[in-house]
Amino acid sequence: MKTKLFYAILLAGTISCSTETSTINPMSTTKSEEVQNFEKSIRSLFKPENAETPDEMRTHKPMELSERRKGILIPSAIELIKSSGVKEKEINEVTQGDKEKILTWAMKVYNAKIDQINENSKLR
Repeated sequence: MKTKLFYAILLAGTISCSTETSTINPMSTTKSEEVQNFEKSIRSLFKPENAETPDEMRTHKPMELSERRKGILIPSAIELIKSSGVKEKEINEVTQGDKEKILTWAMKVYNAKIDQINENSKLR
């Protein structure tokens, strides 16, 4: 499960980074602020200041985000989940503060929103 989450985050980050251009991207103009913020926080994991430290590499499994790096994603992940109509109380009840559960839920919401954007762009 953790490996799938990591690959999903990497995939989303790669796709987001590869589609950034200096021209206006019609796809990005239809993304909500929460989706854009979640993508920004994923991209921020690739900045040098957010790279894994040697300590983090030793203390967790390969292909798994450290707690510090998960913490970078959590605020935007919660906002993304809330943008789908879920209240913070429900998020707390379902996840009980488990960062892994929050990030998995956020990835599901993110994928659903991106699928909807893609579907809407095909209809135009």
